[in-house]
Amino acid sequence: MKKFKQNSKIMIFFILGLVLAGSGVYAATTIAGSNITYSNSKSGLSSTNVQNAIDELYEKSDIRKVGRFVNSYTYNQTSGASNYCVTGEESTCKRTTCYKNKIENSCPSGTIIKYKVNDTDIINFHVMFDEKNTITMLSQKNIVYNVDWSNKIDYNGVGGECYIGANNYPCNDKGPISILPILENVTRGWSNVNDQTYTLGTTSLSGKGASTGCNIDNYECTSNTYTLPERTAKARMLTAQEAKALGCTNQSKSCPIWVYNYLKLSTNYGGANDDIAANDSYWLINGNSSGKYGGITINEHGNFSATANHLHGTRAVVVIAK
Repeated sequence: MKKFKQNSKIMIFFILGLVLAGSGVYAATTIAGSNITYSNSKSGLSSTNVQNAIDELYEKSDIRKVGRFVNSYTYNQTSGASNYCVTGEESTCKRTTCYKNKIENSCPSGTIIKYKVNDTDIINFHVMFDEKNTITMLSQKNIVYNVDWSNKIDYNGVGGECYIGANNYPCNDKGPISILPILENVTRGWSNVNDQTYTLGTTSLSGKGASTGCNIDNYECTSNTYTLPERTAKARMLTAQEAKALGCTNQSKSCPIWVYNYLKLSTNYGGANDDIAANDSYWLINGNSSGKYGGITINEHGNFSATANHLHGTRAVVVIAK
């Protein structure tokens, strides 16, 4: 992949030579970059120097797409349908190249994309939202397992603001400060994924809402149970607002199958595949605003759950360029 990328950049450099020629700069032989005068006034690029222009052309090129998009399939969870496709592994799955279209919602939610996150690793994702030039996706499976939502309070209750009885409950006013660093570290090497910069409690993720606290009666998220400083990472956690926009409620099987598939025992509730090694739920980024304790999860029943238990998994939300 690295060699392919280098070769594709050589091709793009040739194209850039034509762009430079159009702006009055052309070299028949190789010259030092410092001797090239570059103007983006006629190139149609936003870059202001040669190297960035090369990188920008590379990002926009179909050459790069060939390396990143391995396969993609139209999602259909209707059992018995001739094009039934929930995981991308079914023989009835139909290929799609919706990611090539620079039109909003070209890839419907659920679309399965097998994506090369770096030079070696392929991860299966489902499209959440197609925003014309970018796609926001959720990993098909948990990326990390058995993690507390917030810092662990020791079992003797030392400093025990979140200590009740023999349990070790997460403090929802601290935020998911145990999970986020682990998720960010695991996905740090995903070079084909866009950086996401956001401030929890301020940034409206996917434009669905900024609040970090959700009421467990209706899962409306209208307050902040916590705020955290700005973060930049390749992946983040799913929000309750995003899950609700996808159809999730507190009723069993309300989420689309792909949102809760591959959780332990999910096949008992309409899931297509269990991940026996997985947790039965995965944490969302939101806390329970109805009480002091607990975060919010998507569970194997296919719905929201507010829980004071600890040690669940989490999935990766990423943004990629079309």
